[in-house]
Amino acid sequence: MQNTAPPTPKLDALIQADPDLVDRIFDYILSDPMLAAAIQKGAQADKTTVSKLKTAVRAEFRGEECYIAGRPATARQEQVSQVLALFNGRNASEVARRLQISKRTVYRHLKQPGQATKSAKQ
Repeated sequence: MQNTAPPTPKLDALIQADPDLVDRIFDYILSDPMLAAAIQKGAQADKTTVSKLKTAVRAEFRGEECYIAGRPATARQEQVSQVLALFNGRNASEVARRLQISKRTVYRHLKQPGQATKSAKQ
């Protein structure tokens, strides 16, 4: 017995117009020719396809909510290190201008637990 569901062109158009996170991640991965070739090679060996991989990813992470930072934590730590190296206790505006960040961000980096400024060490 074959499942013949009625066509849903509006729903299909919406799904294609607004792909979910898994689709977008796979688009990024498959845009790299080397990664795409590796996935296709692995899919042929395991008799799986990209759609089966997407289904498995969705099943694994179903219902989870997560925050994806705009930059890696190492970049943030590098900026904190730069602020600490440049700050002398009175030059927050200059540090902000030099690093092209706000003065508030300078103070936020300085107030982090475990961060000691040069002026506090002296």
